[in-house]
Amino acid sequence: MEDSMEEEQSYHPQAVSYGNSAHSKSPVVSSDDEWVPNCDEELKPKVGQLFDTLEEGGQFYKNYAHTVGFSVRSSSETKDKNGVKRWKYYVCSKEGYLPNKTEVKEQSEPNVKNRRRSLTREGCNAKVVFKLVEGKYELFRFHESHTHSLASPMKRQFLRSARKVNPIHKSLLHAYNRANIGPSKTYQLLKEQCGGYQNIGCTQRDLQNYSRDLKTLIKDSDAHVFIDNFKRKQEVDPSFYYAYEVDEEGRLKHVFWADGICRKNYLLFGDVVSFDTTYRTNKYSMIFAPFTRVNHHRQSITFGACFLANEKVNSFIWLFRKFLEAMGGHNPTLLITDQDPAMKVAIENVFTSYIHRFCMWHIMKKVSEKVGVSLNANDEFNNSFKSCVWRSETTSDFEETWKSIISRFELENNEWLSHMFDIRSMWIPAYFKDIFLAGILRTTSRSESENSFYGNFLNPNVSLVEFWMRYESAIEAQRHKELLADNNSLHSIPKLIVAGKI
Repeated sequence: MEDSMEEEQSYHPQAVSYGNSAHSKSPVVSSDDEWVPNCDEELKPKVGQLFDTLEEGGQFYKNYAHTVGFSVRSSSETKDKNGVKRWKYYVCSKEGYLPNKTEVKEQSEPNVKNRRRSLTREGCNAKVVFKLVEGKYELFRFHESHTHSLASPMKRQFLRSARKVNPIHKSLLHAYNRANIGPSKTYQLLKEQCGGYQNIGCTQRDLQNYSRDLKTLIKDSDAHVFIDNFKRKQEVDPSFYYAYEVDEEGRLKHVFWADGICRKNYLLFGDVVSFDTTYRTNKYSMIFAPFTRVNHHRQSITFGACFLANEKVNSFIWLFRKFLEAMGGHNPTLLITDQDPAMKVAIENVFTSYIHRFCMWHIMKKVSEKVGVSLNANDEFNNSFKSCVWRSETTSDFEETWKSIISRFELENNEWLSHMFDIRSMWIPAYFKDIFLAGILRTTSRSESENSFYGNFLNPNVSLVEFWMRYESAIEAQRHKELLADNNSLHSIPKLIVAGKI
C-alpha cells in the first residue's frame, strides 16, 4: 500500500450537529458542512503521534471518541507477508452506507434467517489511520469532522464502542445463571452493585446477546461438553460414577451419574428410594429423573440422577442396572415411583427382594383433573375423599368408604377412579401397615418439597451445560442445609441433657 493512501468515500451532509462532552464547548463549522467537536488538546489525536502497539493507538482514539460523543468501528487493514498489520483504519460508526435490503437478501444463504439491524450508517468521514513505522504505529491521518449529531453526556453510556461485556460481567452472569437468574435480573443486580446503570459498562441487551451467542456456540457440542465434564470430574474424584449411552446417530440417549457423597448417602439411607420421572427440564425434552429419599433430619437427599430420551422399558432397565452398579449391587427395601407401566416392568426385571409402591403425592395431584371442575370445587367431596385415603384404619374401612363416595357423587363411570381402586394396594396407606418404613408414604410433604426443590432451579429452556451448572448449585445448597441441621443438632444435645431428656 502506498504511503499516500487516498481518502475513503465522500461524506453525506446531515442536519446541524453539536459537540457536547465534559471537555467540549460548541462545535466549529468546517467548510463542507461537517462539524468539528471542541475538545481539550491533550485528548485530541495528532498526526505524527507514536504508539507502541496498535491496540494502544486504537484505545487512545476510542477514549477521544467517547469523550466527544461518537462510537468507533474497526475498519480496513493491510498486512505484510508475515501477517503483521502495516496499515489500520478506525472510523466513525456512521461511516459509509449499508447495502439495501434487497441486495442483502440476494447475497444471504437460503433458509438462513437474518436478524433485523437498525440503519446506522450516514456516510461520515471521521477516521484515524495508523501506519507501522520502525516497529511503532504512527498516527498517519486524522479526519476530525462529522456529518451528524454527537451523543449528549447522558447518552454516551450507550455508544457501542463504549460498551463491553467484560470478564467481570461474564463471571457474574455465569454465577447468577447457576442460581437460575437470567440476564435481565443479573443486569438489575449489576446496577445495584455499580451504583447506577451508567456505571455498568454495557446494556441489558448486551448481556442478553452474550448469553444468546454463548448458547449458539455450544449448541452443536452441548452433549459432548456435558459428558466431558463427567470425565474430568471422575479424573479428580474416582468415587464419581457416570454411565451413558448414545443412539445410532450418535445422540445422547441415556446418562446416569452419582458422586461419592450420593453413594455414601445411599449406604446410610438407601432402604427407601423415591424415583421421579415427572420433570422436563431441558430444551431437548429429555426426562430428568432423580433418585431421592429423606435423611435423619427429614430433609430430601439425592442418591443420583439421570437423563432419559424416552420412558420405554429398555431405558428403565438400562438405568436401574447402572444405578445398582453404582450402589454396589445393594437393592432398596422399598421403591416409591409414579405410575409408569414401563417402569413397573423394568423394576421387576432388575431389582430383587424389593417392595414397590406408588407415590401418593403424584396420585393426589391428579384427582382434581380427573373428577372435573364442579367436583373439584366441592368441599364435601374433597374432605370425604381425603379422609377416605388418609384416615382409613383398615382395608375394609377404606373399601366401604370408597364405594360410598363413588355412589354419593355418581362416579361409577369414572375410569380413572375405577383403575385407582383396582390398584389400591399400591398406594393406599391402609394396605402398608405390615411394611417396614412404609410410614413415609403417609405424608406427601417429602414429594412436594422435592418437587419444589428441583423446580426452583430448572426450566425447559436450558441446555445440558446450563442444567449441570444449576444442578450442582442446587446440590450444594441441599448439602449445606444438611450440615446446618447437623450443627444445630449438636448444639441442642447439651440442652436436652440439662433438661433431663437424655
